[in-house]
Amino acid sequence: MIRGAAMRARCGLGVAVGLATMLGVVAARAEVANRIVATVDGEPITAHELKQYAKERDTGGAEGRQVLDALITDKLLEQEIKALGILARDDEIDRYIHEVQARTGMDDARFKQAIAGQGMTWEQYRSKVKMEIEKAQLVNREIRQHVNVSPEEIKRYYDTHLADYEIAEQIRVRDIFIPAESDDEEGLARARAKAEEVRALALAGRDFATLARQFSEGPGADKGGELGTFSRGEMERELEEALLKLKPGEVSQPIRSGSGFHLLRLDQRIASGHKPLDEVKEDIRDTLYNEALEARFQQWLSHDLRERHHVEVLD
Repeated sequence: MIRGAAMRARCGLGVAVGLATMLGVVAARAEVANRIVATVDGEPITAHELKQYAKERDTGGAEGRQVLDALITDKLLEQEIKALGILARDDEIDRYIHEVQARTGMDDARFKQAIAGQGMTWEQYRSKVKMEIEKAQLVNREIRQHVNVSPEEIKRYYDTHLADYEIAEQIRVRDIFIPAESDDEEGLARARAKAEEVRALALAGRDFATLARQFSEGPGADKGGELGTFSRGEMERELEEALLKLKPGEVSQPIRSGSGFHLLRLDQRIASGHKPLDEVKEDIRDTLYNEALEARFQQWLSHDLRERHHVEVLD
């Protein structure tokens, strides 16, 4: 009996030790999860919060300094939004969601199903959209109004990158295509003869564009045979070689191509040079504006914003 009591005591002691060990592991895990990794204006960021943030943004579970910096930045933006009283209206949220939904091509049911598939409730998704809109409004308020591109900057960029705006020699071409009824010699001969007749009309002074509308069965026939402008290497070799021999206004001999014959008219030779500034200045403005916007945004994030708040990263 004494032996049985001793055994029960030992068993009880083993269970107690095991339970204490298990509780110790759970406590240790909780301590790790609740470990404070940084503070923003005295508000803590825990290891668990950082892990969740990384998971939501699909960073592969990484919890490094870059992810922590991104989380801190979001916290700072939230603080600024509150301080400035920026608030996205319901109609702005609805419009944003409708635009996203329209791009996906999903109906309401499928769209909400897709949101649920990402592990979010509809209310959580709207809250996320609300925050994104408010961040955009904050950036517009703090960044965009301070960014400007002057005409002098545009001209300076154009002069510096002049090589990017080079134009190779181009030719403007019209075409009349006469198809063969068959690929045998007789069919090809009839098509060539028809092309010769049309060329003779052109040489006699008939308007080429009118002839193209009347006889051509090729591209651009309804536009008087106009094909547009071409640089070297953009046309079939046989057609390009024929065009190189022509002067503006001249019509080529019939040129066999595929199942028919082309009559080409060289409308214009456009000399090589550079695109004029007026033609490219809006593209340059967009380039410079986006570069300045990004630089100003990074400056604002890394200096201006952080100087207004107390951020501490703990080891």
